Amino acid sequence: MATIFCLALITTGQTPQKVVNFKKLQEFLPQIDLPGFTKGKPAGQTSTAMGMATSEASLRYEKAEKDETISVEVQIEDTAGIPFAGAGMSMLGMTEFENQTENGYEKSVKIQGFPGTEKMENGEYKSAEISLIVASRFMVNIKGDGTSDVASLRKLVDSMNLAELAKLAQQR
Repeated sequence: MATIFCLALITTGQTPQKVVNFKKLQEFLPQIDLPGFTKGKPAGQTSTAMGMATSEASLRYEKAEKDETISVEVQIEDTAGIPFAGAGMSMLGMTEFENQTENGYEKSVKIQGFPGTEKMENGEYKSAEISLIVASRFMVNIKGDGTSDVASLRKLVDSMNLAELAKLAQQR
């Protein structure tokens, strides 16, 4: 596997970039509270293995309701240390679609000018998710488990300064 990876780097000229440390990414996580939820402490990690680097920051909101825990997790991942990840993310950003079932939907969206997807499932299992591609480098995911409340996820996204996050891609 490592040989194939190194061969791909040599033949394509692609070299992984240095990723933004998770502590810097944490600055872009939402600062707001969600009514009824307990906001956790930011978490994160930056790691390198086999010549590839990743960095990720996350924040979790939880609330107990009846016999279940409802959670919303916000995650920012820097994929610059993974060759070709940016190209794949750019392709996803060019896709426009909308699908609907009796229990939910999935569609392409643009939020703060950045492309992504929005999903909602309102059947037996409830879930909601917004995924955005920022500067063909950062993946921003906000996922709700046990809830189909997309509006709350939108509030979290709207509170994030994605334009400033995008500027980090230009500084590296």
